[in-house]
Amino acid sequence: MTKTKYEHIKSFGDFREEKMRLYYEIRLSEKKMEIKKMELQEYLNPIRFASAIFSELAKPLFGYFKSWVEDFIQQKRANKDARKTQNKEQKKSSESSCEMSED
Repeated sequence: MTKTKYEHIKSFGDFREEKMRLYYEIRLSEKKMEIKKMELQEYLNPIRFASAIFSELAKPLFGYFKSWVEDFIQQKRANKDARKTQNKEQKKSSESSCEMSED
C-alpha cells in the first residue's frame, strides 16, 4: 500500500477535521489570490501609472531646472561682484585723477 497524506484519517471525526482544514486552506489561498489581484490592479491603475511615469520623468527635469537656477544665481552674483570691482576701480581712478589735477 502506498503512503498518502490522508493516512491519519481513522474516523469520521478525523474526516470532518481534515475537511475543515482543507476548506480553510482553500479560503486562505483564495484570499491570497484576491490580495495579489488587488495589488496588480493598483499597480496597473492608470492614474497611479501616470503619476509613476511623471515622477520618473520629473526627476531629471527638476535636476536640470535646479542646475539652471543655480547657474543663473551664480551669474548674477558674478555680475554683481564685477560691478562692485568696476565701481571701486572707477573710484580709485577718479581719486587718482583728482590728485593729479591738484598737483
